[in-house]
Amino acid sequence: MLARTSKNALVQASKQPFRFRGCLFTKQKSRTKFLARPASTVSAPPSPDDADIIANFDFPQSSQISSPLSHTGLFRHSFLTSPLAFTQLADSTLQRAASLTERIINARSSRKELFQVVKNLDRLSDMLCGVIDLAELIRNAHPDRAWIASSEEVYDKLCQFMNILNTHVGLYEVLRTVLSDPEIVKSLNPEAHATALIFWRDFEKSGVNLPPEQRNRFVELSTEILSLGREFLVETSSARPPAAIKPIELQGLKDIGMGARLRLQAKFTQRDLLVYPGSLQAQMIMTSAPQEEPRRKVYMASNASTPQQIETLERLLLARGELAKLVGKDSYAHMTLGDKMAKSPENVQSFLDALMDYTRPYARRALRTLSMRKQAHLNTSPMPIIQAWDRDYYCPPEPPAPPIALPALTLGTVFMGLSRLFRNLYGISLRLSEVAPGEVWHPDVRKLEVVDEKDGTLGWIYADLFARRGKPSGAAHYTVRCSRRVDDDDEVGDLTFLGEDDVASTELSRTFDTAHRSHMPGQQGEYQLPVVVLLCEFTRPTVSRGPTILAWHEVLTLFHEMGHAMHSMIGRTEYQNVSGTRCATDFVELPSILMEHFLTSPTVLSLFDSKSGERVRHAGTHHEDPCRSIDTHSQILLASLDQIYHSPAVLDPLFDSTRALAKLYETRGLIPYVPGTSWQTQFGHLFGYGATYYSYLFDRAIASRVWRNLFSQHPLDRETGERFKSEVLRFGGAKDPWTMVSTLLDAPEMAGGDAEAMAEVGRWKIEDEVALPGRH
Repeated sequence: MLARTSKNALVQASKQPFRFRGCLFTKQKSRTKFLARPASTVSAPPSPDDADIIANFDFPQSSQISSPLSHTGLFRHSFLTSPLAFTQLADSTLQRAASLTERIINARSSRKELFQVVKNLDRLSDMLCGVIDLAELIRNAHPDRAWIASSEEVYDKLCQFMNILNTHVGLYEVLRTVLSDPEIVKSLNPEAHATALIFWRDFEKSGVNLPPEQRNRFVELSTEILSLGREFLVETSSARPPAAIKPIELQGLKDIGMGARLRLQAKFTQRDLLVYPGSLQAQMIMTSAPQEEPRRKVYMASNASTPQQIETLERLLLARGELAKLVGKDSYAHMTLGDKMAKSPENVQSFLDALMDYTRPYARRALRTLSMRKQAHLNTSPMPIIQAWDRDYYCPPEPPAPPIALPALTLGTVFMGLSRLFRNLYGISLRLSEVAPGEVWHPDVRKLEVVDEKDGTLGWIYADLFARRGKPSGAAHYTVRCSRRVDDDDEVGDLTFLGEDDVASTELSRTFDTAHRSHMPGQQGEYQLPVVVLLCEFTRPTVSRGPTILAWHEVLTLFHEMGHAMHSMIGRTEYQNVSGTRCATDFVELPSILMEHFLTSPTVLSLFDSKSGERVRHAGTHHEDPCRSIDTHSQILLASLDQIYHSPAVLDPLFDSTRALAKLYETRGLIPYVPGTSWQTQFGHLFGYGATYYSYLFDRAIASRVWRNLFSQHPLDRETGERFKSEVLRFGGAKDPWTMVSTLLDAPEMAGGDAEAMAEVGRWKIEDEVALPGRH
């Protein structure tokens, strides 16, 4: 689509998610051999940049770098100082976008203009994405309700305009003229041609060939889907009614302290305990209550749905099915997957079936272990059935742990380790940057400049890492600004379609559009530099407690999100529509998941050491979850459920999402479905990743293969890092991902990306064993 925004990353659905947000091409072999630094220099003293990072993240009160510059606006946009200014920016952008649309529509009147169509379509997309993506960030991160209200208005206004453009016959016909002209097509470099084809497919996917009445219906359905999706997401996080637990049911609780407090509470209140799903008490009961009944009650409460919640989901699924039918597709999955690595729901099923065949024996073995534990605990007949509320009691989830013993890792130390890792692999460092008054939305936000040893500044990362009231939970990567070439924009040509009054009214948009630009050494032209934001919910450092100490799962989270950020930084393309993380949904998680693998290497972990000569201690603190294969099996079922929910079945008037869930678990599940539950209303990824929930498992398999084949033996090898950088990261979405994967893994048989290639990925091992997608 013209505005390619907001892709949410996949994770284990029942845990706190990672989220990813956001709207030259001939292969060349490097002639220079880069080598990893000798082990003796890995644990070098901090460089001045490293020391600044440690001080600023660990002791912000005493070391906040503030700019001597006068007060500015968000992201140093001088005018973006108030919610009203943001609304004015949106209006200015819409007027400028409308005039550029007219210019493209009239391109057939000039041969020169036809050669500019692909570039101008990308500029039009960038105008919209730049404001829409900023609105998406503000409404999720800004603490001021006035800013949030403004961002909601801006987001809705520009998305409506985007939906109209996606079905614009005039734009489509001009692009068809361009792609039908051999001379123009020959003039397009591979990246430009890939961009043109993306626009072409998105136009056709949006029903541009439909009669006017049906095109209008397409826009109506798209708007309805957006509204229902946002309503669905609100409902997924809404509080569930509590479970009523009798004090006697908590006898023998493993957590003696918590159990005593709960029983004491019940004694004084003289009534049943009300335990709310998702609370610490609920988690404690699921892992520690020896009696089955309180665990069953908490499970039932946690997986209950109201009729309204089910209706919202089923209306969303039906609207998607109708949208697909409108454009001549069998299902929403068929409509969605055509431009993904999977290509079709049939190929997705090939992958899931192969992964299921590999996983099932491990999961059954783990289930037998749980059954024997239950038999010994309750003194039952052999092999009692493991119910859904038994899993966490007989195999309590253990928090992730590093493979070796480590000293306490502060937030600043981890960022120093990230900078050192990127320096070893890519010749890229992180450098603390000044923050001008008004530039950020909260005093906690830190700004990092990403610097290449040859090319200079690549872009900026704004890190909003500490929990606060009203801030969304979890972790997320937001693309605020994409890379693209800007020196050949030909803005003078736009003036033809702007009146004198219009030129003045579009000044805000043009000022916004010209920010964050730079000439890149070794590259022709001037580029718009990427800007991304990382959101996390770590504990804020204080004078009394000292620096923020990260738990291991938080280190994993930070590495994951920085994988997205570096993809955005390195994926420098001439067209924003294919830059960085603007790539296929089932490819976008590969760089971020690969980053997690680096944390399994003691060599990489030594980068956290800030004292010269002092190596991290090697000791066996790492543990594997013996039951994670059960959870991986469950993830495969959820990916299958996602396919069912986006199949032709949803168009049947008798379709019942709960019945479909029960049938899937009855036919392919290991743990029985529990009648009376309807967990699907908490499956938030059904909106952001509709028909593509398989992607996280898929990318985990590929990332595991890349790690084992390329990095595991020499994780800091510069030549290998440069290979991954030049063959994958730099292309963004401008190159076929199957081609990139097959080249990287030296597996030409994978290049076609057919059903057999999908099945082959399903047969690859995930990590050392079958792994659980996502982190706690």
